[in-house]
Amino acid sequence: MTAPAPAADTESNPVVRIERWIEGGARVDWSRQGEWLAYDKAGEDGRYDVYVTSTDRLAERCLTCDMYALRKDNAFNPVWHPSGDRLVVQVQSRPKRLKFVADPLQLLTADRAVHSELYLIDRKGTDFALLTRFGDNGTAALDPQFSYDGARLLWSERTKARKGHYGAWQLRSAELRINRAGIPRLRKIRSYAPPVDALIVPQGYTPDDQGALVAANFEPEQSPDTLDLYRLRFDGGQPERLTHSRGGAEEYVRLAPTGRHLAFTSNAEIRGTEFDQTVPPTARRELWLMDADGSNKRRLTFFNDPTSDHSLGHTYVGDLAWNPRGDQIAVHVLWGSRNGDRPREAVYRIDLDPSFRR
Repeated sequence: MTAPAPAADTESNPVVRIERWIEGGARVDWSRQGEWLAYDKAGEDGRYDVYVTSTDRLAERCLTCDMYALRKDNAFNPVWHPSGDRLVVQVQSRPKRLKFVADPLQLLTADRAVHSELYLIDRKGTDFALLTRFGDNGTAALDPQFSYDGARLLWSERTKARKGHYGAWQLRSAELRINRAGIPRLRKIRSYAPPVDALIVPQGYTPDDQGALVAANFEPEQSPDTLDLYRLRFDGGQPERLTHSRGGAEEYVRLAPTGRHLAFTSNAEIRGTEFDQTVPPTARRELWLMDADGSNKRRLTFFNDPTSDHSLGHTYVGDLAWNPRGDQIAVHVLWGSRNGDRPREAVYRIDLDPSFRR
């Protein structure tokens, strides 16, 4: 589906086109070189595998489908190394026992980290190696992210399984080293403990690699499903709060290549346009934009709005990635889960007015 967006002032809403790009695609990342997309997609058995494709869609292949060791696992959440030669993916064992197959909504919560390990895979899918060894000790790994220089890897790890709604979490940042035999190892692991025992979801390093963007619940009085966006420094200090969702959820955020804007997802403004009152507001999201300092927030998509040309019913906009030019955003979109039906998934491409980058 390709459709132009309604004409709008490019400062308030720079969207010029919205296109359904990869049918069935889910969590997505765009290579630094701009030539490749990585995403996960569910097969007929409900398990997820990781795929890569050229942006013209002429060279698409599955990286994990033929890996015997992963044949019963969910392989998802791919993230490109800045070189474009390899990726880190999250691999979740026992997804059938966890009931994390067939229903993609199960993988929208922090529980997608349960029984997960991180693997390094080359772009051709011919070589893969385990990076973490959490085993069955109750921990979980969530949403890996590479530093801008490619030397470090960021992820969130559950440290207490029976604390609060989703447990207690800490950020981990480690050097990624590959020895002469080609074996990767994580070294010099550093931890960041949030001010309260709660969920913290990594969204990426800051451009100087000395801090991170995160989605977290740092306010003890908030609902456990409430997430806001923060910028924090690894060397300490108070986290800088970028959003105030007031009981909603703002999770996925990515810094534009220009460094001027942040794209993020939010359920703000959706309560008055609900298709199904039984679906909680946090299960519906739209794509938003704000300046890098957290100001000037504006909504970019209207999938949940029944009056919009792009209406899909109740819709969840999740993971997202910028292209290197900063004029396109790939987003994971789920819709159509009413009446117990399996939601549909796709990667959509949001084209922005070229003048927006200036």
